[in-house]
Amino acid sequence: MNSEEPPGPRATQACVTCRRQKRKCDKALPECALCRRIGRPCDYEIPSQHSVDKDDFDSLQQKVLDLEARLAQSRGCRSDFEDRARNGSISSTSSASPSTLSPVALNSPTRLQSASNGWKSSSAFPSLFFLDAHAFEYGRFTVQKPNMAIPAEVLDHLGDSIATTELLERYFTTTHLWMPIVSKMRIYQTISNPLMDRGADMALLFLAMKLLTQPPQIFLPKPETTLYQTVKQFLASVESNNVYSIHVIQATILLAVYELGNAIYPAAYLSIGHCARMGHAMGLNSKKNTPLMIPRCSTWTEQEERRRVWWAIVILDRFVNIGNPHHPFASEDPPLETNLPIEDEAWDRGEMKANELIFVSSSTSAKAGPFARTCQASHLLGKVLRHINDTDMELDFRFEQANQLNRTVRALANLLPDEAWEEDMTSGPTLCNAMAICYTALLLLYDTYSCTDSSIPKMSAAHLEIQESAINGLKEISGEVLRFCRRLRSFLDLNGLAKLSPFVADCLYQAAANYSWYVRESADQDCLAKLQEIKSVLVMIEPQWKVAGE
Repeated sequence: MNSEEPPGPRATQACVTCRRQKRKCDKALPECALCRRIGRPCDYEIPSQHSVDKDDFDSLQQKVLDLEARLAQSRGCRSDFEDRARNGSISSTSSASPSTLSPVALNSPTRLQSASNGWKSSSAFPSLFFLDAHAFEYGRFTVQKPNMAIPAEVLDHLGDSIATTELLERYFTTTHLWMPIVSKMRIYQTISNPLMDRGADMALLFLAMKLLTQPPQIFLPKPETTLYQTVKQFLASVESNNVYSIHVIQATILLAVYELGNAIYPAAYLSIGHCARMGHAMGLNSKKNTPLMIPRCSTWTEQEERRRVWWAIVILDRFVNIGNPHHPFASEDPPLETNLPIEDEAWDRGEMKANELIFVSSSTSAKAGPFARTCQASHLLGKVLRHINDTDMELDFRFEQANQLNRTVRALANLLPDEAWEEDMTSGPTLCNAMAICYTALLLLYDTYSCTDSSIPKMSAAHLEIQESAINGLKEISGEVLRFCRRLRSFLDLNGLAKLSPFVADCLYQAAANYSWYVRESADQDCLAKLQEIKSVLVMIEPQWKVAGE
């Protein structure tokens, strides 16, 4: 007997998906190893000779609708495209190279009516999707992606093909380093293939990329710029037309990051909650075979992209509640068996490595990529915030849980500096997010337990332990933040602000507040010097992220 065969019953043939994609299938029941690993439904049903695969039928139906739209719109669109091309506002080339992407490619007749039509009215959406999901699934209904025009204002912001190429290069060498949620490979495949879907949702994503990668503007009175207002209006228009795709939620996440980093409240809080709702509707948070607003994944790279998008929502949802931990989360805690993102460079290359898969329940010492570390840190931050907010917990259990959280977060926080020293300072502060979020979580936990609660008559051993850890930890972690601050300054002197994320500001603020308290209590000149050093870095960050100056 072959020792590599999986134990348990096996099917007589490969599953439907593995047969269609010509992939090796281990025929395990109830689902094969490949389908289980990437989280897709596994079906061993033998289709009849005359049956039609649902995905193939939906794809064919969409192509027919697209062809009908192209025939109906080509006459009305051709003159507008030619006029804009002659005026030099868009490129008339149709090369398959990624460098030739232009608003013409985005505003192709396959998806759009006319850019001069402005913000279009809403399209029909199958309400049965929300009214009776079981009937929607049983009837094999699908959510069709409607056609929508890209307003001329959006095209003007995106510019020509050269501007679009520069935008993508700038995004993937800056924001993508610390928030890798957009598949570089899939984006370039889409824009280089004239047969791929390129519509208003992709234009919205590019517009959000431009918003987030603008050069720092020191003298800008407020971050609510014309471009920001355009992104908000275009997003509202896209949603009113019921255009939903992974690009729409990615654009909304980037918009929320901009609002969070520039302290645009309550918009940031509401946008992050909106991302969570969209993620639920699109099924990004669940592996179950439930009705989805978007087509199911057909490749591992696409599945990994959706996983990263949902993790980005979880990260933002935890971070936005730091200042007020009593607000409920918009997204649930990921289950222990949830996969963390794989190593970032491997994903960019489209390489699937099973031995690199790690889970939420995996030890913090397990090797992980920078974005996976950020996910781990955010997951622990969420546990700390839930712990602080739960005032009904039995006291002894509360103190035991606080000690356990302290040990877990400290274990990750102690590991990250050693990993950070191995990084190339010129490539980007990829581990800065995870370090900053860990320090934030610890300072929040220590601040909660550093003062004696007079309402507790007798302190237990667990209570004494967490209070001692908190008092000593405030000074220790503030010192760690100071060293982190000096590393940031070195990075900023070398690379500037473009590659820095807004997540680093909060731990700097909390450490500065601690040193300010030490100065008020003891007039310690050493603490005053440390306070001024941290404040100087916050001033350096402010042109990129206005929240640092709040």
